[in-house]
Amino acid sequence: AEETRCAVMGVFAPLTGIIGAVQAAEALKLRAGAGESLNGRLLLFDCLGMEWRSVRLSKDPACKVCAKPST
Repeated sequence: AEETRCAVMGVFAPLTGIIGAVQAAEALKLRAGAGESLNGRLLLFDCLGMEWRSVRLSKDPACKVCAKPST
């Protein structure tokens, strides 16, 4: 099967709803100060395999935004 770009075929519609719901839940957690945030992690979702993965990321010391110490 030939892979086709999303720009041509669109995005699997339920995928946008799943990711949007996760983003909304993360925003509510941050606002309420509840649970563990995704700060420093990238959450990946494989829709075809219905699997989630979390990858830890470190700050870029050259970044003018994220390299600043928290106050």
